[in-house]
Amino acid sequence: MGSCTCGYSTDPEKECNGTHKVVKAVKADIAEKLEANGFPHASEFVKNN
Repeated sequence: MGSCTCGYSTDPEKECNGTHKVVKAVKADIAEKLEANGFPHASEFVKNN
């Protein structure tokens, strides 16, 4: 697959193993919950960082 450039790979050789997809899904879930609970600024921060 090649060297991972996202910085999230858990592979010892830093090969892309799809970890970025999990991180993206978790961040989206957290952002959604923050927004639903009245924290739109925190939601934006999670989405963009």
